[in-house]
Amino acid sequence: MTPDAPAVRIGIDVGGTFTHAVAVDNRSLTMLAKVCRPTTHNSKNGVAEGIWQCLDDLLAKGVFKAEDVVFVAHSTTQATNALLEGDVAPVTLVGIVEGVSGAQAKRELSLGDVEIAAGRKISVTNIYFSPNEAEQGIRAYLDKLRNDNPRDGGASFVVAEPFSVDDPEREKKTAEIIADAGFPVTASSDVSGLYGLRARARTSVVNASILPKMTDVADKTKEAASKLGLAPVLMIMRSDGGVMAVDNMRRSPILTILSGPAAGVSAAILYEKMANGYFVEVGGTSTDISVIIDGKPQRKQAAVGGNILYLKTLDVRTIGVAGGSMLRVAGGIIKDVGPRSAHIAGLPYACFADPKDLSGANAKLVAPRDGDPSDYAIIATDAGGSFAITATCAANALGTLAADDYSAGSKESARIAFEALSAMTGKPAEVLARDALNIAALRISAVCEKLNEEYKPAAAMSVIGGGGGASVVAPPAAEKLRLPYRHAKDAEVISAVGAAMAMLKNVIEKSVVDATDDDVAAIRAEMHAAMIGSGADPDSIEIEVEIDKQRNTLRASGSGSASLVASRGSEKIDKEEAARAASAALGAESSDMSLVYEDTASRIFSAKNRKKGIFGLGGKTFNPAVVVDMYGLARLTLPDAAIVSGTKENMSKDLSDAIARATTFGDGGAIVKQTYLVFAGKVIELSKLGDPEKMKSFAEMEISSFPGLDTFCVIYKK
Repeated sequence: MTPDAPAVRIGIDVGGTFTHAVAVDNRSLTMLAKVCRPTTHNSKNGVAEGIWQCLDDLLAKGVFKAEDVVFVAHSTTQATNALLEGDVAPVTLVGIVEGVSGAQAKRELSLGDVEIAAGRKISVTNIYFSPNEAEQGIRAYLDKLRNDNPRDGGASFVVAEPFSVDDPEREKKTAEIIADAGFPVTASSDVSGLYGLRARARTSVVNASILPKMTDVADKTKEAASKLGLAPVLMIMRSDGGVMAVDNMRRSPILTILSGPAAGVSAAILYEKMANGYFVEVGGTSTDISVIIDGKPQRKQAAVGGNILYLKTLDVRTIGVAGGSMLRVAGGIIKDVGPRSAHIAGLPYACFADPKDLSGANAKLVAPRDGDPSDYAIIATDAGGSFAITATCAANALGTLAADDYSAGSKESARIAFEALSAMTGKPAEVLARDALNIAALRISAVCEKLNEEYKPAAAMSVIGGGGGASVVAPPAAEKLRLPYRHAKDAEVISAVGAAMAMLKNVIEKSVVDATDDDVAAIRAEMHAAMIGSGADPDSIEIEVEIDKQRNTLRASGSGSASLVASRGSEKIDKEEAARAASAALGAESSDMSLVYEDTASRIFSAKNRKKGIFGLGGKTFNPAVVVDMYGLARLTLPDAAIVSGTKENMSKDLSDAIARATTFGDGGAIVKQTYLVFAGKVIELSKLGDPEKMKSFAEMEISSFPGLDTFCVIYKK
């Protein structure tokens, strides 16, 4: 790479209809190039063919060279689609059991066929070996399988042993034998470190069922990238918004479920610097809605076919209303918008047609596909053509879209469509169009309100719209929520941008009863080593450890930037810009705020709010605070906070004092308030550890591991 050459990050989003790819300058976050190809589902190389075409198209633009590329990542719907469509491999579940407890283990491992969607199941065959006979037994079984029928009994394998999370040696040894024989295999201890044999085995079965398909796509994509001279390790989006290397995906493809929506959320945070708000990504068929709080997406436990898995994904709510949603009519009014879209119905949008092609247009109601209700409105023309009347047509008819918007079509054609609908219903065309957008907006705003009830964000919220159809329905939804709206840059390729900007992430979760300081230190060290092994820059790594005493689990979450792209790409901001970011997060005037802490990569601003009592008497003063990192992202917002600064020189005493102030005592013992450690751009929640002494020990480990650090800060919610 030449000194003046851009450091390029490439992101690819493999959607159901189109594959988008973008090249982004890592230093400035400016868009260098973007391309689009139809997703190649029917190619012999599958969707990898479309990925290769997009990569080739990007290089052909001549804006950068292959050697300038430092990062390639793609999000994919392959894992999700495979499960929804039942395109999965049968699985042989190998149980290693013995003794009296073996009978109970067999009952837990007898899953039967695992349901993954309505009418679709993973075929599961069970075989069992004692620990002493496992190696010889599995070799004999594999030999018979190859001799009789390579696919008989299972094309993919899971190996599970009751307490393998404590000692995985036998489980991994058996898995190695299966892998050496050429079969895809999952060791249950690789999927989860938690006790609960049945849930761990079920999660492993789902993982193993998609292994062949996902590995094939990954291999072909990696080969295509290599042929084009793209040297960096290929990354794949995870369902938590991070990325992982292809080699890691081979063990746990289940981690890529919902990676498509996760890519868009990642872009909202890293590209749009969204700290607090609702990200609304609008496609042609559906809209994905998520809430971001303190620069972090919220997560939930994953479930497939009603089965809870040992896996957490981003909490993304998907609804069947979007830019291509068709209008439904009953009793002369707009009854609903969607869920059937013009894309799935195979109909062109009326607003994208030439007005001449709509000659003699008249509206009628149809069932777009077998099984659909016959109340969807379309336009039939003199020439025998049929066109869908969509939410995008409504926005074009009302003139709410900018001329250069991705969804902008012909206003004249849109008005012809709604005049025809008016003639059928007797309602004014403008009223019908407004009613359509109002229904769509209400559907979206209702989901946002539900997310608000569940997560109760403390900061000032906003709405950011992404996706090609964002301008159609996201602004009216924000208006109903009475929140400010912002249209994402490069909205139509926002998921590809998210893939390009994503950070490395990992999660380790273990069953530990009464976790000690040594247990916490061990899982932190394991996570740090795992992040380094994934290619993370050491200075960028953030690790949080959580103790769940009710479930007896110890969980470490790590994130960081790849070593070649250790900066997040944008320029560092100055104090004034940081104050503006803080003001936006707190909803306060900059003059009302003060800078209370600052180090090389963090600034904390605090304000004063006076809440009056009844009849104006009494009242209380609140001190909302916000942490802003060096790139202008509000990393933490608290409605009423106490802030305690400390120095590395007096680390032990300063931490003890700060944590003591954040701790109260009741009949049940110590109660720790929501408490965070802030230093060098890192924001780490300590209170997840639950115990003041463990909080102090963990904070000392974090501070001591960072060279050149002089000061730190502890901030807690009053």
